[in-house]
Amino acid sequence: MHILDILESNAELYPGKLAYGFLGKDGELTEQILYAELSQQVNVISAGLSDRYQPGSRVLILLPAEAAFIRFFLSSLKAQLVAVPCPIGYSESGIHRILNIIRNCEAAAIITNRKTFKMLFQRQNDAVKSLKDCSVEWLFTDEMAFDTAPVSNAVQKIDPHQTAYLQYTSGSTSLPKGVMISHANLVANLSAINNCFGRTADDVSLTWLPHYHDMGLVDGLLSPLYTGGTGIVISPLLFITKPFLFLQAISNYRAGFCGGPGFGLDHCVARISGEQLETLDLSSLRVLYVGAEPIRISSLERFAETMKVTGFRRNSLVPAYGLAEATLAVSLHLNGTPMVYHKTADHSKEVVACGPPVEFTEVAIVSPETKQALPPTETGEIWVKNAGVALGYWKNPEATQATFRAYTSDGDGPYLRTGDLGFMENGKLFITGRTKELIIIRGVNYYPQDIEEVVAESHVDVQPNATAAFSVNTEIGESLVIVAEVRRIAQTDEDLDQIRNKVAHSVGLAFGLIPHKILLIPPGKLPKTSSGKIQRLHARELFGSFD
Repeated sequence: MHILDILESNAELYPGKLAYGFLGKDGELTEQILYAELSQQVNVISAGLSDRYQPGSRVLILLPAEAAFIRFFLSSLKAQLVAVPCPIGYSESGIHRILNIIRNCEAAAIITNRKTFKMLFQRQNDAVKSLKDCSVEWLFTDEMAFDTAPVSNAVQKIDPHQTAYLQYTSGSTSLPKGVMISHANLVANLSAINNCFGRTADDVSLTWLPHYHDMGLVDGLLSPLYTGGTGIVISPLLFITKPFLFLQAISNYRAGFCGGPGFGLDHCVARISGEQLETLDLSSLRVLYVGAEPIRISSLERFAETMKVTGFRRNSLVPAYGLAEATLAVSLHLNGTPMVYHKTADHSKEVVACGPPVEFTEVAIVSPETKQALPPTETGEIWVKNAGVALGYWKNPEATQATFRAYTSDGDGPYLRTGDLGFMENGKLFITGRTKELIIIRGVNYYPQDIEEVVAESHVDVQPNATAAFSVNTEIGESLVIVAEVRRIAQTDEDLDQIRNKVAHSVGLAFGLIPHKILLIPPGKLPKTSSGKIQRLHARELFGSFD
């Protein structure tokens, strides 16, 4: 079975039911799709795509949070193409990301709309010129003249183990890695998530998450379809600018399920007044899952206390752990039960349980250095085995072997190496840190190499190949720290302030990030290996703590 079978089944069971509703800036429904309509639209569009492209062709879907995205994503799957959801970036770095994804997957087409297309080309720079020169076909959802006559809704035989879509690891501008999610991976993870949550066809779900990321795509958009329920969609930008609309939608539509990174909880608490809270009824919310970044207990507790006046129940908070390489979910707290906190072995911090592993999932705690399986209660790297673990990285056999084909020193495997550290206690998974150098801020992944490259080019006095970017835990969550060597000639306070300003400006322009701290150090002080490779984790140990 795959998601298209489920769509056809739900279209027969609930033809006139609202599958998706999209909210506008005043909280009104700007677009609606009924199940029968969605099924027919997918049949028509997929027939047109099949006429244009060979099975297995990769198509970028470059669309905002609108109805066209779900139509064309599902249509691509039905046409046996490989869908590639892609973030829309209008800055030079954002367009470079699109270019790198196009090149990496050798895309045959880009599906977008005329407005997005026009905005992509509104600036004149090297990235825009390169995008214009790409030999890729552009298809516009607002101009596609496919035959709208009824077509067969029969789904061609699809191998459940073939790649359905590529989930590109977010934040990468220079080293994109496309996670290959099969039809079987997707259905297995959707089943695991919704069996844990207890979501049914009677339920309404709400999402503000980016639809091109794993959490926004798999649970935000596809879980309602999987269960035959209704999905209400609010754009990420609207959530950031008007978080009250998000909570108001929960209240108005009696939504039972939603979630996102922990910063979303803090954002709601900070931006919504007591008078606004008194107008809300959040008693319908059974699951508010929290993941995608290190979970801060203070965020959970502050949100639960603040929202108590709305009827929100503390036990609706669901700390979660997952990653794109596992399709999405690895472990989920059991909603309706109290959250569990636990001190780490060194008592350096308290962490929250992310619940037991989802159904049919094996989690091993392994020494990342020796690959020896450890007792579950010891801290080690989290290794995962289940039917949701992806096929690997697109055309990257070396990285696939290292990440998806891991074996313990005893020969057990293959496992997915997550690069995250944690331990198990009473069958529950606790996340304590990372072995990998990936930076996660506000739920978005950034590769340190990308940030370091921008820093190196920001000012002439920054030493080449002498910058380390990493994240540290602060009162507001994970924050960016940059350590850069500067030439000895740049020694006055005025010189250093000018460099810091240039670095902050360049990083802000390229990534939308405000560095928590920029440390400028003399040449030769940044830790490196004998071969000259920057030791970022060691740099974090040396420079990550400061007054």
